Amino acid sequence: MDPIIFTPRLKLTLVAKAERGSAEFDWLHELRSDEQTTWWSITGRSKSIEDTEKFLEHCLPTGEGEEKAYRIVYAVHKIIDSATESAGGESRPAEQKERPTEFIGHIGLASLDAGSLVLPEHLTIPAAAASTTLTVELAYSFLPRGWGKGYATESLNAVFTTCKRARSFWAPFTNVWVRAIVNDENLASQRVMAKTPMKFKGVFEWSGMTLFLAGRWQKEGKIFIYGMHLLD
Repeated sequence: MDPIIFTPRLKLTLVAKAERGSAEFDWLHELRSDEQTTWWSITGRSKSIEDTEKFLEHCLPTGEGEEKAYRIVYAVHKIIDSATESAGGESRPAEQKERPTEFIGHIGLASLDAGSLVLPEHLTIPAAAASTTLTVELAYSFLPRGWGKGYATESLNAVFTTCKRARSFWAPFTNVWVRAIVNDENLASQRVMAKTPMKFKGVFEWSGMTLFLAGRWQKEGKIFIYGMHLLD
């Protein structure tokens, strides 16, 4: 997996670990501690360093002795004073790497585990393909200073392109399905999904649990399911 990805306006850095006191941990703790950033997160806002550490256990790459999981996390930085004003410009890494940056968000992909939501077949891959296809879930979040500028779309498309090229990372799987879950009230993320290769699969109605989401306790709701074949 590419350790650094440049886009016309962004620098994405692969995060292999984020120990307390490191720059990587500080980036992600700022993200997880922000109420607006975590508005749509079912795990809620981090109220302590320990909360962030617990969250990162489930999204960062596994270490030696741990059960194998496919996890990718990129920290997204805005390139300050970039000569390119729009996302459609040309990326020039040689020039961009010398420019200062500002942390604005993260992109993550992680293989499903025992706690992942089980979806009906019409919202995911066919049951016959499940044993030979790795399913990973997309997650991303941005600080308010990164909203409304197209950074999420720009970084997501860059990560998808990189992950497609890194076929050896997914071994022994040659088929990889990416899914994304978006709350039906989260219009901003729905617009982002429409600008990526992710395709709308349908609506899933959930109930039977109580979640604090979007500033209120909820006992039922609707989520939009998106998906695409990363490798096939």
